[in-house]
Amino acid sequence: MYKIMMFEGGVYKFYELKELIGDLGGFILQESVMQTETMMHLAFPEEDEREIRNKIKELGGKFKELPLAGTEIIIVVPSLGKHHAVDPMCDIAEFLRRSGAITNMMGLARGVGRRIAQMTTQEKQIIEEFDAAVFIFGTFEECIEEKVKLCKSIDIPYIIVGGPSDMELEHYVGGVGRKTARMRNKDEIDRLYDVASELERALAEKRLDIEEDPIAASPLFIKDMIEKTILPKTGEELPNIIQLDGLRVKIEEEDIEKIKEIEIGNKKLSEICEIKKSLYAGYLLDIKSEAVTGALF
Repeated sequence: MYKIMMFEGGVYKFYELKELIGDLGGFILQESVMQTETMMHLAFPEEDEREIRNKIKELGGKFKELPLAGTEIIIVVPSLGKHHAVDPMCDIAEFLRRSGAITNMMGLARGVGRRIAQMTTQEKQIIEEFDAAVFIFGTFEECIEEKVKLCKSIDIPYIIVGGPSDMELEHYVGGVGRKTARMRNKDEIDRLYDVASELERALAEKRLDIEEDPIAASPLFIKDMIEKTILPKTGEELPNIIQLDGLRVKIEEEDIEKIKEIEIGNKKLSEICEIKKSLYAGYLLDIKSEAVTGALF
């Protein structure tokens, strides 16, 4: 298993850390150099964490745990109108990004109204393309109790966020109602930490399933092989996004055949992944389990 953390430090000798990551079989997921400051997202084998930490300390840098790194999360609200898509939606999305997640936001087409709210089949399929979902359902307890029924058919981990402080719902976080200002004070920031922690707990079961039935190859390794075959365009941000058990790749249709022919060990990528067009963006690569594909190396 790979561990992902963020390095922050100066540019002095930071190339030594990059070389160490490569020597240990790790990856640089994201790198940003701003004058004298460097920020990198690092992925490396868990057993080598102590060596990485020692190197960061030697370079005088800082490291930060990213508990949600390697996940793609969708934030869902009943609509994109000002009645529902208010500041907490953006604050939650930004806070989850700081915990390492890639976040996207979505408003339902017919999510307005306590009794008439509904989710279309296409919306359900889009939501299930992600690792987990965060549903933000507002302030009124009666409304949340009705709208929570929309979530029960979703086949991925999810949490529910609302205004009432305590409701008997699984993976519910209260104290986040409608607000017309940013969540800045201590109590509000504590609520954001609660959202991230609850989402981490919701994802724990999915992580455990993957550990018990390992996938054929790490999404990090497949991402690296894809980017060696199809070079990212200049200025393109996050063209390939890793998920817990797959990837989202944003490529042109004519490049699909090149992707399928990439060799991963003794098999082609098309043999170890189910490749399908995403309803949201790009193409989805769902990695099959090792029990299905057999050993690759």
